[in-house]
Amino acid sequence: MPPFIIKKTEHFFKRILFWFLKLILREGNHSIRPVSPDKIKSILILRPDKLGDMIATVPAIHALKKHWPHLRLEIIASPGNKIIIEQDPAVVMVHLYSKNIFADWKMVRSLRKKNFDIIYDPICHDSMTGLLLAKLIGPKAVLTASRKMKFLPFYDYCEPYQPDGDDHNIDNGLLIFGLFGVDPKTVDPFYPPFIPLKSLTIAEEFISRLPANKIRIGLNISAGRPSRTLPIEKYAALIKLIAEKFPQVHFVIFCMMGERAWGGKLAQAKTSACHLVPENISLLDAAAILKRMEIFVSPDTSLVHIAGLMKIPLVALYSGHRRNYRFWRPYLQENASIIAKNYDNLHDIEPEQVAALFADVFNRHIKAGRTS
Repeated sequence: MPPFIIKKTEHFFKRILFWFLKLILREGNHSIRPVSPDKIKSILILRPDKLGDMIATVPAIHALKKHWPHLRLEIIASPGNKIIIEQDPAVVMVHLYSKNIFADWKMVRSLRKKNFDIIYDPICHDSMTGLLLAKLIGPKAVLTASRKMKFLPFYDYCEPYQPDGDDHNIDNGLLIFGLFGVDPKTVDPFYPPFIPLKSLTIAEEFISRLPANKIRIGLNISAGRPSRTLPIEKYAALIKLIAEKFPQVHFVIFCMMGERAWGGKLAQAKTSACHLVPENISLLDAAAILKRMEIFVSPDTSLVHIAGLMKIPLVALYSGHRRNYRFWRPYLQENASIIAKNYDNLHDIEPEQVAALFADVFNRHIKAGRTS
């Protein structure tokens, strides 16, 4: 069955179930704020969605643990995003939402017995999955959420959805601090994903083989599908333009296995010092290598969000989907992105535009830092 039919069928049955459960679902206690964190022992965070969303929630997870180390944090992840959190020592347990009704119902029954004090749904829109999981797992828990519309009345604490809002997804994840009477804007948001020792070792071995006298520039050419990245010819032209102006740079090319042949062509072009990341590395391995870059050039992908949390200067490329850009733009980095005119692809972005932005970022972050 085609994926879009499966998705529509899933939404159809969720709507039926919601309207049935609406008759018995309690509305939230909206006077419950603020909650004393000293009286809270456990929080279950719901993140059964995409990889980027899990990355955007990592700062909230680590900030909660830093503010209140006694908290027991558990999380519901999806098969596609569990890699980001499953080895993180800030999280006690990771539970998998598999979209298999029998496995998921077993998970719900098991989690219900844990009597979580708070269930937090940071999904920044009305999510039937989030609402049902929260209600079924935590009948007595304080139900907290971010940016809901029609589902807002069913949570005890929730900041409403803002159709024209300018909040970044990371900021929305931090909204849980409002439940405790803490202004989310005062919370340090720069917590990148936890990187295990194995990944750090892989990165160290790779970096040790690169020229020591070069400025390392990460260049990512993979973004999941062709519409979300540039043609390989444009990346080749970009490398040449940058290398001519900045001969001291060395490119590290990030790519998934499907684009490795393209990455090999770039590395062999001899227009600049280039090296491919190792084969068959995991996302956390790539993040460990990314941590050693001085600038990162990439389409809008998970690695862009990780780089932003690592405070790595970015040259990030986005489609003309403005709402998506506001939600996923380089986090707290000004003049770090190019937005295409096309709504659904990057194909009108030219190498000269990217090279010009790179020069600006280089001069602001690298040159200025080394001459100050």
